[in-house]
Amino acid sequence: MKMIRLLAYALLLAAISPCQAADKLAQDLGEQVIQLPISLPQGGGDMTLTIYHPTAAGPHPLLVLSHGRAAKPEDRAKPERQRMEVAARYFLRKGFVVLVPTRIGYGASASGIDPESSGNCRRPDYRAALAPQVRQIEAALAYGRKLPDVDPQRVVLAGVSVGGIGTAAAAAENPPGVVAAINFSGGHGGNPKTHPGMPCDPEQLRAVYAEFGQRSRVPMLWLYARNDQFFGPRYSQAWAQAYHAAGGELEYKLLPDFGADGHKLFSEGADIWMPLAEDFLTRFGFKQQGYAPRPAPSGFAALEDRARIPYLKEADKQKGYGDFLASQLPRAFALSANGRWGRAYGPDAADRALDYCRRDNREKCALYAIDRDVVWKP
Repeated sequence: MKMIRLLAYALLLAAISPCQAADKLAQDLGEQVIQLPISLPQGGGDMTLTIYHPTAAGPHPLLVLSHGRAAKPEDRAKPERQRMEVAARYFLRKGFVVLVPTRIGYGASASGIDPESSGNCRRPDYRAALAPQVRQIEAALAYGRKLPDVDPQRVVLAGVSVGGIGTAAAAAENPPGVVAAINFSGGHGGNPKTHPGMPCDPEQLRAVYAEFGQRSRVPMLWLYARNDQFFGPRYSQAWAQAYHAAGGELEYKLLPDFGADGHKLFSEGADIWMPLAEDFLTRFGFKQQGYAPRPAPSGFAALEDRARIPYLKEADKQKGYGDFLASQLPRAFALSANGRWGRAYGPDAADRALDYCRRDNREKCALYAIDRDVVWKP
């Protein structure tokens, strides 16, 4: 049965277009890349679609993850395709097939049309700017729902920044099978360099969000940090109030300051938002654990005492664990009884270290150290 699913999936990919041979794909994430033809009023083209598949047999729930928008055209060309690997790993661990569209006007297609431009900051047109994004989210959904390892009745939408408000816009269309949606720091028309914390025409955005709330039947989670330099709390609170008052089902969370710019919460604060997403998604039946709660220090050994580390060869203790000790925080190191190990630093470090340790490894992996603490227990 699994071979039949794989064959059907390969045929479906071939009907769209082949993967980009030059791309380096993460095999442990089941990463695939296709070009999906898109027709927009502003002009057509190919939307690059990155796909992540769980290793377990399906059917799996589906998640469409939408990226944000850089202010400068040259920045919208980077990277050539969006991968959003940290978030994709989390949702993959929860059992989702994950789709990450690189929409027309971004990445490799950034040198052509810009269908999501809202126009001049004095007189932006957000409805017109969001329409192409909604069409592309719907195209990704239509493709993903046909994948042989997907359950088309268990779909979640998520997006960050412009992709966050685009997710709210797409959810307002009540697509078949979409049961929940998450908006990370969503909005439009923000620029921290020219008008920090205040978007262009926030009142129009309030009205737009109210329209979405009036139409949507999809429950949403909204996450914003108090020091968001694109969309300050005064505005995100007003938008949430308008959305909810219009009839939208919404859980809004205003989180404490995050670093110098709370708008980076999604990209750099995974350990903060993942437990909140976990709690929200569990209510809709997505109970598979997506992240490892941080274990308490065990006192097994001093952090720098490499001699106490079990299972590892001496060379791995010196090089692999030594690289962990030299890494910036947050960081994590995992190992298994057959001497395999994994290390990671940055957002979601603990789970990524476990992921690396588990690659082609039948032994169970466990965390040995996190940040400045040894957490391993014999």
